[in-house]
Amino acid sequence: MQWAGQGQRRVGPCDIYYSGHIKERMFGVGFVVGERLRRRLLSFTAVNELLATIRIKARFFNISLICAHAPTEEKDDVTKDAFYECLERTYERCPRHDVKIVLGDFNARVGKEGIFGTTVGKFSLHEETSPNGLRLIDFAGARNMVICSTRFQHKKILQATWLSPDRKTTNQIDHVVIDGRHVSSVLDVRARTRLCAVKNARQQTQGRFDVEKLQSQQTAERFSTRLALLLSESTRQQLGIRELWNGISNSLRTAATETIGFRKVQKNSGYDEECRVAAERKQAAYLATLRSTTTRAGWDRYRELRREARREYEELDKLADRGNARKFCEKMRWVTEGFKTGEYTQSFFYAIIGSATNRVKKKSRKNC
Repeated sequence: MQWAGQGQRRVGPCDIYYSGHIKERMFGVGFVVGERLRRRLLSFTAVNELLATIRIKARFFNISLICAHAPTEEKDDVTKDAFYECLERTYERCPRHDVKIVLGDFNARVGKEGIFGTTVGKFSLHEETSPNGLRLIDFAGARNMVICSTRFQHKKILQATWLSPDRKTTNQIDHVVIDGRHVSSVLDVRARTRLCAVKNARQQTQGRFDVEKLQSQQTAERFSTRLALLLSESTRQQLGIRELWNGISNSLRTAATETIGFRKVQKNSGYDEECRVAAERKQAAYLATLRSTTTRAGWDRYRELRREARREYEELDKLADRGNARKFCEKMRWVTEGFKTGEYTQSFFYAIIGSATNRVKKKSRKNC
């Protein structure tokens, strides 16, 4: 976030709190606050272009977030020491009973040496720790904090936060550090950066043109007229062979884009509206699980449904023992209707089918 100065901006439905360099557009840190957390925001403090803090009101504890942008490995030790001294002062200013979370770009690779105890997890992207990584571990270990970005097992694409210009090297240099007593509150940490955004954008722009539209005489005339105009503009100056070819190629692509456009991508016929709705419901349930703050109520509801399912199973089991096929089938029909409306879990349904039905069959064979 390379914005000059410090302050707040409203961008769409979100508020952006930023802290950058006073005059130049270099470095900078900040927070993006959505509508759901806007009323819970207590304070924002801009320290400098490398540090900023924000405080959010929560249910049991308030949360103090520190956004940091550490110097790179090439910087001298004086610059690095000055940054971590400022980070320590900022950390100590946070209220004592707040949940403290330090996150941002630390330019630090944390390894899997196994000598740092519980401060570092087992699922880092790197095998060895860099000098900046040692500084981050020292800061976290001295305050009984845990580097949560190394505690969750993910694919490499969900761990890497930096991609080299040659697109061959990836690093995990952004981290999330939290107090050790609240580490269980962190459900997941993964990278959301689109490391292949440039490549994907290039592939999307190089789609196939809808050349079938050129069969229309009117469309063909518009294309030829537009192309002639663009070629006259691009070849007006005396250029080399490479520049001349680039001008012709760009003219062709521009004229085709403006007149005939691209072919429409045919969607997979197997992925219909029902599949899309099911995928959206699954994603909504996953997000609700991550954001849910009433886990105790959820467990109570789960236990209640489990007890109810157990009672229904026992009743079906008794009917199976008695060999009462008629009442068993009526009860089974009632249970399966409840399953269709979502009252019972799939495991309970198959437990009934796999156990009670077999017992009725055995009873029927004995009676015959």
